[in-house]
Amino acid sequence: MNEISTAWVNPLQPWVASLTRFNQFMVGQAEQWASLQMGSLKAYVDLGVAQVRVALKVTDPHSLSEFADSQFAVLSFVGHRVLDDGRALAEWSNNYQTQANRLTRENLLGLLFK
Repeated sequence: MNEISTAWVNPLQPWVASLTRFNQFMVGQAEQWASLQMGSLKAYVDLGVAQVRVALKVTDPHSLSEFADSQFAVLSFVGHRVLDDGRALAEWSNNYQTQANRLTRENLLGLLFK
């Protein structure tokens, strides 16, 4: 009885396999994107918290001058971080496109020529 109730599923098996591969690919890409974004967010939040801590230590003109001087280093860090984040996002995007094209070809060829 079990074979009779699932016999109609057999012709759909290639479609299910293709959708499964596609879903796994999309979940993997979403995880990579979220990891990339969360890493950037953590870096910027840590920088912001550090900036607040340093700003709270300003008590006299000398410490204010030191704080102002340190802002050039912070701006340099932020500029480099933004560039690095842009490069990482572009690399992820290119990788995503390449893998999506490969998966699409494999799935279509598998469906058409099986």
